Amino acid sequence: MTSTSLDGPFKVQSSRCQYTDDAILSDYTYETTVVEGNIVKPVETKMKFKTERKVPKLGVMLVGLGGNNGCTCVAGALANKMNMTWKTKDGTKKANYWGSLMMASTVRLGNDARTGNGVYTPLDNLLPM
Repeated sequence: MTSTSLDGPFKVQSSRCQYTDDAILSDYTYETTVVEGNIVKPVETKMKFKTERKVPKLGVMLVGLGGNNGCTCVAGALANKMNMTWKTKDGTKKANYWGSLMMASTVRLGNDARTGNGVYTPLDNLLPM
């Protein structure tokens, strides 16, 4: 079985998801089970999510700054603040806040309707960035 990689942003086509100019609105039902003695009860919690489409400014509180993650985060913030660039064999690169996690990681989006194979998309396609 092979998988497909989805490039670029996508839209969810569902009665539970709406797009406006300012936000993405979605209805979600969280399903779980409560066990009381020998009785098992399914429980549903209905939720509404609103994701702003405009990318906000970010503030970060760093605990344990001396560790690798804290140092990397501060170095990335400084590189962005100073508009640092560097040359690579592929051309000049510019600092950005997203880092390798957002650019390199993929998420399974679902199955291809024709083949049934998995469809994956980069993590940065899931939210406006």
